[in-house]
Amino acid sequence: MPGRVRGGDRYARIRGSASAAATPSAPGAAPGATPTDPATGTAQPSASSGGSATASAPASAPPPVPGRAPAAPLKAAVRSHVWAAGCDHAYLAERGPGSVPPPPVQADAPAWATAQRAVHAGSQIVEVTLHGTGGGAVVLEGLEVRVGARRTPPAWNVYQMSQGCGGGLTPAVFAVNLDAPRPLARPVAGNDAGNRLPAPAFPMRVSADEPVVLRVEAVTTGCDCDWSLDLRWTSPAGSGTLRLDDGGRPLRTSAATGRPVYGYALEQGRWAR
Repeated sequence: MPGRVRGGDRYARIRGSASAAATPSAPGAAPGATPTDPATGTAQPSASSGGSATASAPASAPPPVPGRAPAAPLKAAVRSHVWAAGCDHAYLAERGPGSVPPPPVQADAPAWATAQRAVHAGSQIVEVTLHGTGGGAVVLEGLEVRVGARRTPPAWNVYQMSQGCGGGLTPAVFAVNLDAPRPLARPVAGNDAGNRLPAPAFPMRVSADEPVVLRVEAVTTGCDCDWSLDLRWTSPAGSGTLRLDDGGRPLRTSAATGRPVYGYALEQGRWAR
C-alpha cells in the first residue's frame, strides 16, 4: 500500500533541522496561507518541532466549531539533518578550519551545526514520519514547496562530514530544485541493491496503525534559500495543511559552488583541503 512503512519502500524522498507545524487551513483559504481566527482576525499560532521532535494534534479531537478550521489529525516527527547513506553530507561555516571541531556522527549533527552556526551546503535531506491521531485514516493529498527568501550564498568554507561512503540503498524521494522559479516536489524512484524502489505518489493514506515516511531532498547551486513544506491533508472531519519547517523558522540550504572544501584528516587530527 502506498505510504506504508515496510522494508525497502519505507521512504518517500524529496531533493530538499527540522520541525513540523500543524497549520490547518480554513475552507476557501489558499494552500500554505497562515490560518486566522475568524472571530478576531489574528493569526493562529502553529506548533513546531526542531531536530528530531514531534508536533501532535490531540488524540481525540473535539467536534469542529462552525467557522473554524479542524484540528490536524496528524502527528509529525521531522528530521532535518539526514545524511546520504548515513555519512555523506556537507556544511557551510564561517569559521576557519583551525576553530572547527571534528565532524560529528549523524545523530549529533544538529548540535554540531548549531554550535558552528553552520548551514546545509548544496543539499538538504528532510525526513518526516507521520501518524494519524484519531481512529480513522487521513488522506495526504500533496506536498507544496514554499521558498520564503533567496540570498547570495555566503562566502564561507565547506566542511565535508566524510571522505567518502556508499551503500546499496538509494531511497525513493521527492526531489526539489530550490533554484527553480516555482519549486515542485518531483517523485524520484530509488534503488535497493539493484531492485527498483517505486517513486512515491500522492494520495497516500496514514493512520495511527499505518505511519508514512516522506523523504525530501532539496538542492541548490545558486542561492542561500529559506524554505518550508506544506502537506495538504483530508479527513472525514475536514481538510487543512501541515506546515513542515525548522522549529517555527524556515529550513535553510545554501549553494556552495566555488567555496574552499575541507575534509577531516583523521591521521593528522585536523581539517585539510
